[in-house]
Amino acid sequence: MSDHSDEGTVVQGGLLTEDLGARLFALGCYLGETVRYAIGGSWEAEDDDPQGEINIRLRLPDGSVVWPVQRVMKRFRNGPEDSIVGYAAALGLNMSPQPAATTKRRVRLFRRR
Repeated sequence: MSDHSDEGTVVQGGLLTEDLGARLFALGCYLGETVRYAIGGSWEAEDDDPQGEINIRLRLPDGSVVWPVQRVMKRFRNGPEDSIVGYAAALGLNMSPQPAATTKRRVRLFRRR
């Protein structure tokens, strides 16, 4: 996000230059699905809400409600102070780096001639 925006302004040539609304929505949905995959929950939206894409929410297993699309929009508007990583960590996601991939030994099925 930092490479493609600067506190509410898109960086020219960045990935947010075109289709800003759709891209922020997609990032918010990705954030929500990451949360849902990690800790559970279900999406909720009001069909008659004209801003349903912005107000879509995720109800977590403990009954609390989060708005991932709004969070991504807030991060875009305010910058790093509204960290997505901090948000995910506060929700209980493990934000530690992934372990390095182990090198697997290749098994040769055919011999070269």
